[in-house]
Amino acid sequence: MTGKILVPVDFSNHTMVSCRYAIYLAKSTGKDIILFHSFFDQIYFSDGGFATGFESGIMLTDEIILDFYKKKEIRLNEIAMEMRDTLKSHGSPAITVDCQMESGNPEVQILNAISRTEPDMIVMGSSGIGKKSLLSGSVARRIMDHTSTPVFAIPNIENLPEISQVGYMTNFDPADPDVITGMETLLSSLKIQVHCLHICQPGKETEAKAGMEKLSVKSSTHGKSPSMQFHVKPGHDPNEILQDFIKENRISILAFIPHKRNVFRSFNRQNLTKDDLFLTNIPILAIPARS
Repeated sequence: MTGKILVPVDFSNHTMVSCRYAIYLAKSTGKDIILFHSFFDQIYFSDGGFATGFESGIMLTDEIILDFYKKKEIRLNEIAMEMRDTLKSHGSPAITVDCQMESGNPEVQILNAISRTEPDMIVMGSSGIGKKSLLSGSVARRIMDHTSTPVFAIPNIENLPEISQVGYMTNFDPADPDVITGMETLLSSLKIQVHCLHICQPGKETEAKAGMEKLSVKSSTHGKSPSMQFHVKPGHDPNEILQDFIKENRISILAFIPHKRNVFRSFNRQNLTKDDLFLTNIPILAIPARS
């Protein structure tokens, strides 16, 4: 089975950045692409009398909505055609790019699209043109919290790195070995090296290293690559430590288990959150733990 990548788009400049990353993943995995767009429609009423004004207001609104819909449909199909041309020029003409549109709240409609299409992964932006935009960081965060599908959140930068060095943020969740296995399976067509990172407070290194050693042993029993690396980094500023870790190890994507509050809720009270990961300016990957 080929599998599918769901790509929510909002027609901002960020759209094509996310689409390029989706093309990269599609070429690497052989999965087909579904472009999805959701938009708000509104009902307007005229200032005329109730009998005639109400009816003419509805008729005018229907015409506006229809025109609005057609323009968005045209743009969505233009993007799809651009992606098909790119895939063809890169030697991947068999990968399909389909389009879907729905009106309504973007967050709700994305979740509905996930349920309907059952994608293997979701690629969406980590910023956008507005709070309700399909590509807004806030929408991406909430989607991560409410789906069991892996979500790639892509920053709006021109030169996105190919996936090679993967940073996996761990707070020694019991699900870590299974999640890492799922991540490696998801990215099996790519040559990746996984770096497990735990940030601790100064003086907590012994406890943290013991936890990392247990994760290393559990990972080896799950058949992990011997090239996996395990890092314990003490310090008072987790954001600075994270940025240094990314640079030192040339991390091209950060993976983590999403939680509805802090990413690391018991992370030695340092409160490193999804917001901090979104600010790293590299792609991030939310891999939900299987229940």
